Amino acid sequence: MRSFLGFIRRAAIAVLVAMIAPTSAHADCVANNPAPAAFGSVTSLNLASQQQSTSSPSAGLSCGGALLAFLVNGNMINGTISSASGGKLTGTTGDAIAYSMFADKDYSKSLNFGQLYNWADTQFMSFLGLGGGSNVALPLFFRTAPGSNVAAGTYTDTLTIAWNWHVCGGAGIGSFCLGWNDGQNTVTFPVTLTVTNDCTIVAPDANFGSAPTVSSFAPVSGSLSLICTKGMTYTVGLSPGNHAAANGRRQMTSGTNVLQYDIYAASSGTVWGQATNRVGSGGSADGTSVKTFPYVARIYSDQSTPPVGTYTDSVIVDVRY
Repeated sequence: MRSFLGFIRRAAIAVLVAMIAPTSAHADCVANNPAPAAFGSVTSLNLASQQQSTSSPSAGLSCGGALLAFLVNGNMINGTISSASGGKLTGTTGDAIAYSMFADKDYSKSLNFGQLYNWADTQFMSFLGLGGGSNVALPLFFRTAPGSNVAAGTYTDTLTIAWNWHVCGGAGIGSFCLGWNDGQNTVTFPVTLTVTNDCTIVAPDANFGSAPTVSSFAPVSGSLSLICTKGMTYTVGLSPGNHAAANGRRQMTSGTNVLQYDIYAASSGTVWGQATNRVGSGGSADGTSVKTFPYVARIYSDQSTPPVGTYTDSVIVDVRY
């Protein structure tokens, strides 16, 4: 009878070992150095019209191991992320760029600053790839808010992440674990974005129409329209065109024939040039308002009337700041 009971006891132990053995892989977490998140350089107008995105491939913690180890009850990978500037990138001018933070590359899981999140939750594991055979760095993803109107410069924020983890580091099932892996770590890293100056330029064609002689062409009035980066002061020049004469006059061409003309700044009445006689912005741009620069174009009447034809030229609008 004693021998029979001993057999049953040994059989029960064998079954228990067989149940535990498949979940013996561990799910440790390891603190590491975080990676900065840099949006890079973007023009102010692109920043205002398009959301910019970047990521930090490692937010200071790597976790991994068997999926069943993560499914042990009680696993916890808590992280609380704080922003030094309240979730904004700030610059030296006092301007700020709002941005949002996400746990996934598809920007479907948003994260709030100052709120505790458990990365061991299954909704995080599904897109972080936890549960593999090797450790996976926990990433963060960032995206700017649309419509930011800021001056050129470098904008920064500093994030602090307080990590605290309690994960099954050995064999486990249900609420049972042979060894827990516990730890905590606080890391900081910068988020940066550089804004560069930019302008949108609207320059409609100037059309003199038709006339039988050079003296019959009437002057043409027009204007250039610019929207430039907030805080930007600049000057606008006009190139000599594609066929400038030796005397400096602009020329339209039709084949080998030429028709001399020029463009005058309405504010001064002088020929609007590129190297000289540039026109200033008259103050700093605000990033949203249209600044107009009127001009008058005239065909020189002291030249011979060229043969019949369609005469054209192209002039470059040159903005310097």
